[in-house]
Amino acid sequence: MAEDYVEVSLRAVVDAGEILALLDGGEELGAWEGEDGVVHLFWPATKWDGAALEGLERALEALGIDAGRLEVEPVPDRDWNAAWAASLQPIRLGSRIRVRQSWHDPDPAFDGVELVLDPKRAFGTGHHATTQLVVEWLEENIRGGERVLDIGTGSGILAMAALRLGARSALGVDNDLEAIECARAYAAVNGFGPELELRAGSFEECDGQRGDVLVANIDGRTLPALCPLLPRLLGERGIGCLSGLQEQDEDEIRGGLGRAGCAVRSRRRRGEWLLLGFARSPA
Repeated sequence: MAEDYVEVSLRAVVDAGEILALLDGGEELGAWEGEDGVVHLFWPATKWDGAALEGLERALEALGIDAGRLEVEPVPDRDWNAAWAASLQPIRLGSRIRVRQSWHDPDPAFDGVELVLDPKRAFGTGHHATTQLVVEWLEENIRGGERVLDIGTGSGILAMAALRLGARSALGVDNDLEAIECARAYAAVNGFGPELELRAGSFEECDGQRGDVLVANIDGRTLPALCPLLPRLLGERGIGCLSGLQEQDEDEIRGGLGRAGCAVRSRRRRGEWLLLGFARSPA
């Protein structure tokens, strides 16, 4: 028997996977972001109720998105998995990284690195501006042989990109166990071995790891708590970047970096999102 569905749409600058990662009902079918910047989420009509709406509103509130902008429409029966797959296309990050889904073929004309990531419940499929900013920063700053710390690794995309760009090893940490499980699956699909460690836990638990390069693509409310740990996470010549912040967060983050003995070396912006690149200041 055909089943009806519900499509929930909103216009927001957010990775669809980030919304899915915050939903706890487990009844949603999937989500994707269209080229027009509209995020589409789908539920079976029988599962879309007050509890599902409240769960979505909580997820959006955690991401700082106005839930009042939701548009809810009933839709007829359809193969949503096929529709979802058809809507997603490979994406270029910087000049040397291409991310594609497993159902798309490699591009023989692309002279760079390909990563295969099928959207799951983990942030970081390459479509969000903050991910793109960090990959571009990595392209410019990985020289070869570095140990990389990826704080809030999500899908592991940044750690994997760093390794493909020449880093020696990478440690990705996330406090979401489900995200780490997704990241480990991605790592296996892409052929990574012991050079990539993916660990569930808080960034406080990384104290003393001492990388050469640190990347953190997390929200602006969490980044201030990371800054005081930077002297113990980076070597004396360590460099890093913080992404996921917006203009209203910048002064606080710059102050936190300064107090941690770090100096801002670069600033990138895409839309409403900022990235600050920094280096350990000489003692």
